[in-house]
Amino acid sequence: MPSHNDLGEYGLKKLKKKYSNDLLDDLMADLQFLIDSGYYDTLFKVYTDWKEPVSLLSDISNKIAEKSNFLVFAHENLRNIPVKFLSDLIDYDTFYFFFPFLEWVYSMYLERQLEPDDVERLFSSGVGQKIALNLLNFAKFDKTPEVTSEFFQKLQKLKWENRKTKKIYTELDKIISLFLFKDYGINESSFNIRQARVILFLAGCSAVNEGKEKIGESDVFTAYKTLFKIIKTDFSELIDGATSKQKRISHGYFVCENCGDYYKLQSGEKPEDFSDICECGGKLKYMKSLDKSG
Repeated sequence: MPSHNDLGEYGLKKLKKKYSNDLLDDLMADLQFLIDSGYYDTLFKVYTDWKEPVSLLSDISNKIAEKSNFLVFAHENLRNIPVKFLSDLIDYDTFYFFFPFLEWVYSMYLERQLEPDDVERLFSSGVGQKIALNLLNFAKFDKTPEVTSEFFQKLQKLKWENRKTKKIYTELDKIISLFLFKDYGINESSFNIRQARVILFLAGCSAVNEGKEKIGESDVFTAYKTLFKIIKTDFSELIDGATSKQKRISHGYFVCENCGDYYKLQSGEKPEDFSDICECGGKLKYMKSLDKSG
């Protein structure tokens, strides 16, 4: 019986007959890095162990939301129609999954469950706006861009450019889930559904930012690239500052698959800043921890 990975490779091979091989290869390289480095395993564990830091119906939740124009404009302009065939492509329900995903990533880098103060810092930091309006360049800007109600009005009106674009969105979702999970149960399915909604929201942001009225193939690829960058970005530094005591202590390691030697990344160093070849000629693999079990 073929493994999930085999099925993923088969699905990817079929996609390459209809879509850009270069774009797909680039996307899969990013995905493989996140899988091999343990990012996705860690993020999925955060999701399965998640405890809501702030109740949605609490006074704290309302106070946090009222301080964010991003949330206020989304609530005012994105509809939430329960009947699927009558709903908008991007509705409030789609947007709703965006910030919880950011909370999981933030929690992953803090290496603990979030508390109400953490959630307030996340929302007030402007990270959500930076991602929505700058996508792949979100970490390059210190100043938070201003979001308008018009941005969400345009999101609400978006459609798929054509069936081919919708197909690559759905097919990539299936293929990536096959690469991510060896087994597929309730938790895996739930995580994947939420991630797919985040991708759709980001694809919509890409289209609006480009002044388009329809989501095209390039927007789908941009959305996935942005999602992968979100996962490998230390939000604790973006939100709390590089000198915050809450930042991660360990920045990961490069381990040589040939000689077994390793290098611990120092403060300010990132995996993408280094070559993947050891001095001995062996391949260097980035790992979040030297503990192979975790």
